[in-house]
Amino acid sequence: MTGFNLKVKPRDYQIEAAKWALSNKRSTIVMPTGSGKTLIAVLFSKELLEKKLANKVLVLEPTRILVEQTARYFEKTLGIKALSIHGRYPPEKRIELWRKAKVAAATPETALNDVKQVIQNNYDAIIVDECHHTTGKDAYAKFMKITEKVFKWRLGLSAHIPKSRRHEIERYIGKIRIWSWADERIRKYVPDWIGEIYEAELNDAEKQVLEGLEEARLEYTGKYRGLVNLAIRWFVRDGALALRESLEKETLLASILSHIKPMLENRKVRPLHKLDALKRVLNDHEGFNKAIIFVDRVIVAEYLGKKLMHYNPVIIVGKTRLGTDLREVLRRAHSSETRIVVSTSAGEEGIDLPEADLLIIWSNVASPLRFIQRHGRILRLTGKKGLKFVAYIATPDTPDMDSLLDALELARKNGVDVPIDEETLEALWRRTTRNRILSVLSGKPMPLEWISEITGMPRDLVEKAIKRLEDKGLVIYIYTFLGKTYALVDDLFILKENFEEYLTPDTSLAARIKPYVENKELRMVSGTYNQVITKLIRLLRRYGEFTRISASLQIPLETGALQQIMLHYTFRINNEEVLEAIIRNIYSASKYYRFITKTPWPSNNAEHYGES
Repeated sequence: MTGFNLKVKPRDYQIEAAKWALSNKRSTIVMPTGSGKTLIAVLFSKELLEKKLANKVLVLEPTRILVEQTARYFEKTLGIKALSIHGRYPPEKRIELWRKAKVAAATPETALNDVKQVIQNNYDAIIVDECHHTTGKDAYAKFMKITEKVFKWRLGLSAHIPKSRRHEIERYIGKIRIWSWADERIRKYVPDWIGEIYEAELNDAEKQVLEGLEEARLEYTGKYRGLVNLAIRWFVRDGALALRESLEKETLLASILSHIKPMLENRKVRPLHKLDALKRVLNDHEGFNKAIIFVDRVIVAEYLGKKLMHYNPVIIVGKTRLGTDLREVLRRAHSSETRIVVSTSAGEEGIDLPEADLLIIWSNVASPLRFIQRHGRILRLTGKKGLKFVAYIATPDTPDMDSLLDALELARKNGVDVPIDEETLEALWRRTTRNRILSVLSGKPMPLEWISEITGMPRDLVEKAIKRLEDKGLVIYIYTFLGKTYALVDDLFILKENFEEYLTPDTSLAARIKPYVENKELRMVSGTYNQVITKLIRLLRRYGEFTRISASLQIPLETGALQQIMLHYTFRINNEEVLEAIIRNIYSASKYYRFITKTPWPSNNAEHYGES
């Protein structure tokens, strides 16, 4: 394995596993989550491609999040352009991608749909991540059966393979070898509990319901819009069953959404669209001792209780409902014979739920307090050995995914070490409704109010999402007659074309400019445009980036008076072209100062560093 030009240094057991896989041609590696199985896949692929043992490599991932994440990881560590291929691309685009890729990452559904392209383009090596799915009627299994004679190199990866699935996996992928959680070389890299994300996609009929709700939201303002937002949350977070229950009551919400009721009666609209994902969680962790499922709605808890009868579930829906049977219900919940407890918010505080080795979050909430209370069932220190898992079930491209991401980030800020890596969080962000902002802004600079109106997102959510994009250096803004005018950093040339007037500096003006790196104020630069631009570029080269810039200047008025202007650019600036545009915008203030609100010079406290 020597001579690999990798940007990540592999651990000894990863090299050992890759060598074993290559020597067997068809193999399955089982290692705990967090041990670095993806790097083993990289080592396996690089050896095959460098020595021309294989033409092309296909990596199967269960979700689009993991497809995109894996493609980026391969590119980052292997230095090869790995392409992600999924159903959102039209067929003609996928044909092109299958042809161009040396390493392709795809979901099994996409690979199954495009199996002719896989065969015609000579993919002869396959890596099956989360390969415990490769059984029964799953798309994984169907694809592997169809391509049984296509791939001469096969590598399966999983954190756990139940005994009931081992025969089938060894048949379609290869011999299984387990690197144990107890191995001291591995144990130090594996956290005490693992967070996993399961996507629960809406089908076409359910997407129509969501579109109907979103259209209704645009028709209302104030309290009425707030009610529609609640309905959207119930639908995407809890399921159609929960929304149907709410609309059956004689309420204001039911009256303004009366046209949604018939859509919910469509047979293709499932009562609980997350149920299939829940079954995947339970199947993936079939050896669990006790699982707790947290839901928000009683009707959902009761429905799940009926669907999970073979697990001998206990349903906890609150003290008032439990009444005098509370002690008996809790006794059953703690019993070793009970494998699943379904709990509403009652179980988050005030009721002593049992310890669990599998926690399933059905209803995602952004509250850090509730997040921490729920995780207490997993974080509780005991003498029991072995890994514990938290599975988050989320509906992608909806506010449900927003709530999950908010909860994870807020928990981290409140001291909970959530073992989900940054790349996964980044991929998650691309499955939130806030990602719409990137689509809306693409090629079309505009103010915040327009973004809010086009996306249908409340202004406060747009502001929060825009700030995140600014912090990551993806979005910038300049001041124009529209106020702050936002654009993708890649669309800077469009800003220059469409708003040239506001990027043409008045060389007679003088300004004081303060660049910052995080909370540290760098040297103030003062003078005319020609006097400051070279100094600021020099500072940028020295520090690599600015995290914000403040500027103060005086505009001469026709009356002879001077108008004091304060400008704040609170996004990440890491290239000279963006910096130059900002400085040009500062010295063009006489063209737009009438359209912006003046604010006092900000303090060094970042929390009080306000908008202009």
